[in-house]
Amino acid sequence: MPPVSAWTNRLGNRSDNQDRCLVLERPGETLLVVADGMGGHARGDLAAQTAIDSLRRSFLSSQAPIGQPRAFLQQALHHAHLDIIDTGNAQRPPLSPRTTCVVCLVGDAHAWWAHLGDSRLYLIRDGRIRRRTRDHTPVEEMVHNGLLDEAQIARHPLRNSVSRCLGGEMEWPKASFDDAPLRAGDSLLLCSDGLWSALDESRLCDLPRDPATFAARLNQLADEADVASYPHSDNISLVGLRWLARADEPAGAPGERAKSGDAAPATADPVQRAIADIHRALLDYAGEMKK
Repeated sequence: MPPVSAWTNRLGNRSDNQDRCLVLERPGETLLVVADGMGGHARGDLAAQTAIDSLRRSFLSSQAPIGQPRAFLQQALHHAHLDIIDTGNAQRPPLSPRTTCVVCLVGDAHAWWAHLGDSRLYLIRDGRIRRRTRDHTPVEEMVHNGLLDEAQIARHPLRNSVSRCLGGEMEWPKASFDDAPLRAGDSLLLCSDGLWSALDESRLCDLPRDPATFAARLNQLADEADVASYPHSDNISLVGLRWLARADEPAGAPGERAKSGDAAPATADPVQRAIADIHRALLDYAGEMKK
């Protein structure tokens, strides 16, 4: 049965939006992505959009169902990394745009995810956070090593520093991977730091049981984050998925649909698929040459 998924995005008190979201669904599988362009480098928006476009191509051109989810995520992120570098080099003058990214593949009552930077994934079960990605940041390392507590992060001078990302250097980025089985009623939340830094994590656990109100709750959380951090509110992105029990499935749930910041199609036509296959082959070759 298809899960319920939704996404929302806010500009915050910023002049431009460097966040991008993607939800792509096909029978039996869903791809969720949040990319947060890094504002300390030129054209973070370009990096985030390129990552979204590349991950979309990888998903749509892959054979369904994906037999090796972790290998798929790793290859897709490598392709996105190269795409961002190529896109930056094509600018005049050349640029080095960068973005954080968290991506999750859901299928067969299981979720596989990978991330770089401080865009996060939360697995919520029975009103509690069961899993959460560990940020690739100096302050997260300090917390992990007992040198800093969560309350001190917001005031630390390195709070906005990110140690891993897509784009920038040619060297392959080292993503972190994880996975978990899903139970009926579980929720996955992917978000940029504009959301999680503004809200207490307990708010993320306050999700409705009724899947029909799931999207409305995501919008409410984004609004709360915007208000809580104003006038310093950042771009805010939140992508969510609720894994359903059969009795919870809403009537007329679609088997395949796409939702993203730029309304991408859910399926590729033969010409687009052929172009994507050629593009992937070129990227595979480029990756081998750069090892």
